[in-house]
Amino acid sequence: MLSGMILGGMRQLETLAIAIFVFQETGNAFYVAMMFFIQRAPLIPFGLAFGVVADRFNRKVMFILVFGIMAVTAAVLGVLALQDRLEIWHVVIGVFINGVAMTTEFSLRKPMLADSVPSSRVGRAIGLDAALLTSSLALGPVIGGGMLQFVGIEGVYFLGVLVYLFAAGLVYTVRYHRPKLPANRPNFIADFGAALSFARSKRVIMSILAITVIIDLWSTPIRSMIPVIGEDELGVSPLLVGVLVSSQGIGSLIGAATIALKMAPRQFGRVYQYGAFLYLVPALLFSLSGWYALSLPLVFIGGMGHAAFSSTQSALMLMATPLEMRSRMLGLLSAGIGVGPIGILNIGLMASMFGASSAVMIVSIEGLIALGVATLVWPMLRRGDEVSATRA
Repeated sequence: MLSGMILGGMRQLETLAIAIFVFQETGNAFYVAMMFFIQRAPLIPFGLAFGVVADRFNRKVMFILVFGIMAVTAAVLGVLALQDRLEIWHVVIGVFINGVAMTTEFSLRKPMLADSVPSSRVGRAIGLDAALLTSSLALGPVIGGGMLQFVGIEGVYFLGVLVYLFAAGLVYTVRYHRPKLPANRPNFIADFGAALSFARSKRVIMSILAITVIIDLWSTPIRSMIPVIGEDELGVSPLLVGVLVSSQGIGSLIGAATIALKMAPRQFGRVYQYGAFLYLVPALLFSLSGWYALSLPLVFIGGMGHAAFSSTQSALMLMATPLEMRSRMLGLLSAGIGVGPIGILNIGLMASMFGASSAVMIVSIEGLIALGVATLVWPMLRRGDEVSATRA
């Protein structure tokens, strides 16, 4: 759990610092959105691939290797920044590599966590993990904005080297034993086909995937515009931009902790579905605010909706999936999240044409309409139907 919190915190720290750095260098919101696009673009191809490959190798070794690659990448970029040779294309490469690493969250780390607890406690364990992970949303952006303002982008990268190496050491100390899976496994293509067939056969899994796609197509991209709105339209410093972004993380932390400690797993379906609405409604109001003091609590409330959605997302998928299908189903979930780059590209283009606030308003309305349709088509989560690996 701690390694996931560290990975998430560093990701948020770097993302916020890079967003402000790129906007300061280019003055174009579209280029900022493209950084988020490049970061999330690997989720579909690599999410599906890792979801199948992870079952064939030792997850612990693969996870340590991921942290090592990220540490080397951060070191190279830090040295370039220190020598005043860092260019946008260097940043793009670093963002892409971290995007590939991000896909392992679903195929490596979460299955490792689920394998470490009894099946009856998977939902609670994933919920608690989500609470720890969302704490990184609260601290990462504020640290990133502060470091960029007072130290520079090189400080962000060098901190990343230390953090990634420390996280790799934590994973090394974990006692993890691979679960026993069938000896005669089909080939890669057959594995992938089996995953798709299983998902289509279970309406609850299709509903989880549908809401995931909607949120990542219309809601998650909004986060890419918060630094732009803070820097350009609200006119605040990088540190205060970090505070604004972190307010979403604080809301997420409070929401995730409440869900992990107070909500029973049987309630996760409703929390997941209604949390998606709570994510988008404050975003719509934020786009109309124009005032920092009002924007702050709106972003905070949106963070609570984000927690309700994200802290139950993986738990629901794991609860609905038998042991032998977990990595592959989480690979599909990662692929669903991977549609986010399309939404990011969409909001980036609209921001360049109409401005960041107008772009946020448009995608918020589109997302709310799509969620309403999904709620009617797949009502089982809203009704609070049981989610289990044996239920269709």
